[in-house]
Amino acid sequence: MQITLGEGSVLTGYVDGFSSATNNDESGEDELYLSIAGSRNILVTASEIASIQVLEPAQSKKRFPLVAASL
Repeated sequence: MQITLGEGSVLTGYVDGFSSATNNDESGEDELYLSIAGSRNILVTASEIASIQVLEPAQSKKRFPLVAASL
């Protein structure tokens, strides 16, 4: 998954978890836990996200096109 933040930073990794706004007393927002290779897990709140692209896994050495998605 590739997430572009509102300030322009791009994060690429795997979604390791999700927490809905109803479970977040502190932020009151939906949250994604993103696992990035060579880094720690990063918590991203819905208000920080400008766009999300789902990167499909390679199968038989084929690369799949990016698929646009929204949170």
